[in-house]
Amino acid sequence: MKSTSILGAACGLLLITLGATAGTVPLNISNYNFALAGGGGGASATLNGVPVQIYCDDFANEIYLPSSNSANITTLGTGANLSETRFGGVSSTGWTTITLSDGNSALDTTDDSFFNNPGSGSTALARYEMAAYLVSVYNPSLGGNTSNNQIQEAIWTIMDPKTTGAVIDPSGVNPDTYLEQAVTWYSSMNAPGQQGALNTFLARFEIVSASNMSYTSGLGVGGFQEQLVMTPEPRGGLWLLFFLMLSGFAVMRRTSGTNPASQLQEHIDGSARP
Repeated sequence: MKSTSILGAACGLLLITLGATAGTVPLNISNYNFALAGGGGGASATLNGVPVQIYCDDFANEIYLPSSNSANITTLGTGANLSETRFGGVSSTGWTTITLSDGNSALDTTDDSFFNNPGSGSTALARYEMAAYLVSVYNPSLGGNTSNNQIQEAIWTIMDPKTTGAVIDPSGVNPDTYLEQAVTWYSSMNAPGQQGALNTFLARFEIVSASNMSYTSGLGVGGFQEQLVMTPEPRGGLWLLFFLMLSGFAVMRRTSGTNPASQLQEHIDGSARP
């Protein structure tokens, strides 16, 4: 594909990959393969040489195909340091006002308050968490269907600082259903006793940001659009193999515990290592 922008105004991206690497790494974008009606969606790329799928989260910036970029990586988590991210410095009052209007006035009012009043739903980390959740519910195999377009619009709406103006709705869909889902998910995952499960989920995501960004009023400007890397959950077979390896290690430790010479040999030849 010739050099082009995924959107007219283009988009920040979310990545899905097999793994993640800290520090500055190369991000090479190749082709647009998950097109949505209003733009956005996803493209194929490599991150530090690993094939990835990237998904849009920033409507105000551009991504070009093909292109080679240098990226910083931030691991998501409840204690994540967002200093190198595009939106990490946006204040709780720095987001464009979100107004839901799907007909349920009581729920709309509650969710509007969640997003717009200073509090848990207005922090930069909360916005990244909800964007990550929304990417996880995409169904790329369906392409530009209604649900995927609504998810994309919900992500753009959540990740929209006031400095960039009201988010444009190129596909003409109402994102309220997925905005409400994001609120419900966030509230349940941030409830007492859920921090472990939340961190397990967030640990699968990394924010990939342009290394040449500058910052204006807390907003990262310049460079390619930001990304999130989502690693897949370990497959059952891998967990079984890991369990069997650990079991074998435990047996060897027990049988060799009374024989120092045997134990020394294990360390020399690596036979007891998982």
